[in-house]
Amino acid sequence: MTPPSRMIFIGDGDFKKVGQLGIDRMAAIGNLKPTDRVLDVGSGIGRLAVPLTKYLTTGAYDGIEIVKEGVDWCNKEIHKRFPNFNFHHLNVYNKMYNPKGTMQGHELRFPFEDATFDYVILNSVFTHMLEADFERYLAEISRVLKKGARGYITMFWLNDESRRLNAEKKNKYDRVLTPYTDRTMVHIQDLPESMIAFDETYARESFQKAGLTIRDVKFGSWPGRENTIDYQDLIFVTKK
Repeated sequence: MTPPSRMIFIGDGDFKKVGQLGIDRMAAIGNLKPTDRVLDVGSGIGRLAVPLTKYLTTGAYDGIEIVKEGVDWCNKEIHKRFPNFNFHHLNVYNKMYNPKGTMQGHELRFPFEDATFDYVILNSVFTHMLEADFERYLAEISRVLKKGARGYITMFWLNDESRRLNAEKKNKYDRVLTPYTDRTMVHIQDLPESMIAFDETYARESFQKAGLTIRDVKFGSWPGRENTIDYQDLIFVTKK
């Protein structure tokens, strides 16, 4: 269950190793349980779904993704082997990943009933999403999570430290950010969805407004920090 390299659109690194590392981290510090019903927002081409087929012993999985080719591959290669793993295409517009999308993210409703899931994953999703879409997705995530459900989210947060490091051009991979709105900075002005960072105060307020409690944050190496566990900032949440 490894897609051909020409189809992988979800980031660098070894497909299997990176996916397994993510699940190991969720289990160790993100309180993911083998019995959970999991929602993977931005399921890509199954990098996390594949190791979850071994981890979710009695749980279940739904992935939603805007790139149809990824959904089609996952349904063909994963769902047919694991019927409790389902993948759904949402034709949402994104200038970088789905420029022909017919729906707007800020108008989206997830195709699930209220209080359905025990766990939500957003791995490098908000890193490619503008403010209105970000707020809408948070609201929908909160709606479909059960009370007490948990979540693992990676994104980029702007605070005094990351802004200082960015100004000093310490960013990894030379990805220096410039202001886009009063609450965001981006790497490419003409393609903001390629890499977007949110003001930490704004992000925290948005999570709180959606009914999601941030229980832990582990800041990443992206602006040039040392001794981190990941490139992106890791946000661990619970549903109130």
